[in-house]
Amino acid sequence: MERNLVILFIPFLFLFIGMEIVFSWYRNLRLYSFGDSLNNLATGISNQIFIVVFHSITIAGYLWIYFNWRIFDLPTWSDQPVWWMPSQEFFGVPAIHWSWGIVILTWLACLFLYELAYYWNHRFSHEVNFLWAGHIVHHQSEEYNLGVAFRQASFRGLFTWVFYLPLAVVGFPPVVMALVGQLSLIYQFLIHTKWIQKLPNWFEAIFNTPSHHRVHHGINPKYINKNYGGMFIFFDKWFGTFELEEEEPKYGITTQLKSFNPLWANLHYWWEMFDLAKNSTSWKDRAKVLFANPGWTPQTVSQSQTNFESKPNTFKKYDVILPKGLTIYSIFWSCLTLSGSLSALIMVSEIPTVLLHTIFFISILSFACIGGICDLRKWALYLEPIRLLHLSYLAFTFFQGSSITFSVWGLTLLSWVWLFVYRRSFTF
Repeated sequence: MERNLVILFIPFLFLFIGMEIVFSWYRNLRLYSFGDSLNNLATGISNQIFIVVFHSITIAGYLWIYFNWRIFDLPTWSDQPVWWMPSQEFFGVPAIHWSWGIVILTWLACLFLYELAYYWNHRFSHEVNFLWAGHIVHHQSEEYNLGVAFRQASFRGLFTWVFYLPLAVVGFPPVVMALVGQLSLIYQFLIHTKWIQKLPNWFEAIFNTPSHHRVHHGINPKYINKNYGGMFIFFDKWFGTFELEEEEPKYGITTQLKSFNPLWANLHYWWEMFDLAKNSTSWKDRAKVLFANPGWTPQTVSQSQTNFESKPNTFKKYDVILPKGLTIYSIFWSCLTLSGSLSALIMVSEIPTVLLHTIFFISILSFACIGGICDLRKWALYLEPIRLLHLSYLAFTFFQGSSITFSVWGLTLLSWVWLFVYRRSFTF
């Protein structure tokens, strides 16, 4: 597996998030909320976990088309000759200069075409229900900060990889395609901020900026389904989806998630579509639920039976006030889970598959339980002890007789007591 630049960038993103939190506290801006921030980090790590799990599926199509159907042999680096590149001098220009020029053009062309594919991928992800079900996770946060950049869907890549197959047909090498995509994603991380109001006019005219992207995340009627660009904004201007930031955006989704559980964040819209299809009496409408625009209601279902609504003017942020003890508990286990998951992702090629998938499973389960605690859901009182018991079993299995085993057992016992003390706080 090629080195993932996004994984390597995550520690720097944590640093930038910390700086923004300090800035927010110093200016009393309240850019972050506790439950939302934990959910952002959990969904981000979950996204990277599922990228590793589904890696062979999402890249198989690109690799097959590239190796069997590509039109051109495009170079990756300057020392990679291809049949149509000059071998000595051409018009008095040394071959090495030609090769570097062609490599640079290859990377620039890949960036342009990748961003074009990303635009349509992103646009259809807002206009087609089953694609929106994957992308909606990124829009659920009712805040706008660098932590929101971390918030990515787990299953979206299973559907969107097809948008990039034309680049394989052209002949862009997989490593070029992968690195361009990762650089584009890293750039997009950095525009999720309220720090920067406007950048120079020439930059705002070409590139996606914090101002443009705040519009994209807004649920104000004039902002919905606008500014789909990744690194560039001119595609939106070309295709009629550009909107300037004028009024202050209100963030989130119009149906409101009302949960800090990352597992439910990834599944809730699928459940809404299933419920909509179940309540419909027409098989045609049931099939159309997958491909209709978000918010579409079958004629055989009354509006009162659906959860779709758009009330940005009366929008109130979802929040749950945790007792201080449960806040400490959630932070402690979140830090352990995030650090363990991130370490596994960084060393993914060095960890045995069985152990890697075990770490991934316990990470997802931990994120779900912590989300349930942040929502004060009563089911968390039952699932969290099971998670702790499973964690103790895993410690005994993989680290039998070591100090790690006894440390985990001690944490498990202490956590059980802690939950018992705060059991009456779970009211939902």
